[in-house]
Parts: sequence; structure tokens; C-alpha cells
Amino acid sequence: MMKLSIAGWIEALLFAGMVLLYISGESGCILVYSIALAAALSIITCVVSRRHFSISCTGCSGLYNVGDRISVELSLTARGFCILPFVTVNGRFLGQPFTARCCVLGRRGSVKLTLRAAECGLSRLEIDEVILRDLLGIIYLKSDIRPEPVTAAIMPRVVGYTGPEVPVNLIPSDNDEEAAQSLMTGGTPGYDHREYEKGDSLRRINYKLSAKKHALYVRKDENLAAESVDIVIAPGSDGNCAEQAFALAGKLTAAGGTARVICGTDSFTAGYSSLTKLREWLAFRDLSSVGNAAPPRSEAIMHTTVTISPTGFVVT
Repeated sequence: MMKLSIAGWIEALLFAGMVLLYISGESGCILVYSIALAAALSIITCVVSRRHFSISCTGCSGLYNVGDRISVELSLTARGFCILPFVTVNGRFLGQPFTARCCVLGRRGSVKLTLRAAECGLSRLEIDEVILRDLLGIIYLKSDIRPEPVTAAIMPRVVGYTGPEVPVNLIPSDNDEEAAQSLMTGGTPGYDHREYEKGDSLRRINYKLSAKKHALYVRKDENLAAESVDIVIAPGSDGNCAEQAFALAGKLTAAGGTARVICGTDSFTAGYSSLTKLREWLAFRDLSSVGNAAPPRSEAIMHTTVTISPTGFVVT
């Protein structure tokens, strides 16, 4: 889209009128023609160059904490003939709007952005618009060129749980992941086993032991882990919700239980020894997209589900 600068045209016309009124002869004509030629060259150069460049973002890598200053470099690289003296990039990063200005007069131009992480979660650098201006400021062009997505993963802070009391779930679980996590929270290494009987859940089969014994063996019922408590991060949540989910998971696992944190279509089942991994997992969750369908939850009787949203906690 092309947008003419009305103020630029008015200034050019006023200046041309002054030249015609107060300067006569050959010198005056040459000056007028020079101004017209400069304006034409400025416009043509900008129009021709508008698609002859690319934008890339570098600088984000690893995990960050809330409050860290994160730097990203926006680079504009010329592809063929490209002279862009004024480029303005408007966008959002880490939940904050930004405006970056740079130029492409050689083969490459760049500008560095440094913002502070205000909350946890996966933050994407989003560019709303790229505006190009010619040298004389006569026209403005909007470019549809966008860089590849760049993200920053910010880990939740370790805070105290402020929600309602949630008891540890004591219902036996058929989920192997929950069983393994429960074992790592302080249970005795290994399971007692017996031979498979008709009606046993296939999830209880120890395939490694069965291969050694050349017969199917299952874990005994009394050694099955308790079913996890589901902690659901609701649609429209923010970093505080993720931090409360992590705090509740820490409280439940410290009491010997397991917690399954659900965020959108993803879930993570954590025991006490895997809280560090849960914290890293939460850093890579895009809280702005948790409105997607969630994974199926347990249908066990008396199963506990805690839904956390900006409006509060709901225990069902």
C-alpha cells in the first residue's frame, strides 16, 4: 500500500513557487528541474526497493527468568538493488510494543532490541507492520515482508501457592507415566510382580521382565501409584496462572503425590524429582493459545481437577 505524505507535497510546491517568483532565468529553471528529478528518483528508488530485502531475527536462545533483559537483533538484508534510507518496524515482544528504525544503504542494516521479561511463558516476536519511507519523505510504503518466528522461553518464578486446599489423590492409577513419577517421589525402587491373569490391565505389564521370564508379568495392585491431580491452565491465562500451577504441583508432589499440568493440547505429569523439568516445560507453553482442546482427563471416581485462570481457582 502506498501512502503519500501531504505535508511533503505542500512543502515541495511552496518551495517551487518561491523559486518561480523570486528566481528568474536559466538558473531558476535548472533548480526546478533538479528538484523534480530528485523527487522522482527518490520515489522510484523506494518503490523498486520495496521487495528487494529480507528480515531476520537472531539473539534469542536458551531459557530466561522473569526480570531478565532479553536482546533480539533485527537484520535487514538487501537482495539485488535495494536502497531504503528509512525503515520503521512496529511490533510486540515479551508482551510489550516496540518501534525499531533502521536503514538499508549497503548490503545489510540492523537494529538491536532489548526488553525486560515481565512474565513467564513462551513469548513470540510479532511484527505488526513494516513501513518504508523514501529519502525525501514524499511517500510511505507498507511492506508485507515478515521474518521467521522468534521465541523466548521464560521460566515461572518459584512462588507460594495461594489457592484453595487440594488433597493428594489416593486413587490407584493405571497410567505408567504416573506410576513412574510416583516411584521417583520416594517409593521403594522396583515393583513386586505376579503372573498375568485374565482381566488385568495391559498397562500394568512389565514387558522387560516378561521378556526375561518368557511369560507375562504385571505389577501387583498394592504397588500401583496414586492417580495424579489434574491442574488445568485455563484459556486466557497469564504468567501468574502458570506460576500458581507450578506452585500447586510442587505442593502435591512434596506430599508424595503426582500432578498432571494441562496447558492447551499439551500435558506434563510431574513427580517431586521432576519439578525442574516441569518448570522448563512451562517456559515453552504459549499461554495465549491455551484455548485449544485439552487432553482427555481422568474419568476415575473422586478424581480431582483444579482449573486456574486469572479470575481464580475452581476445584472439581
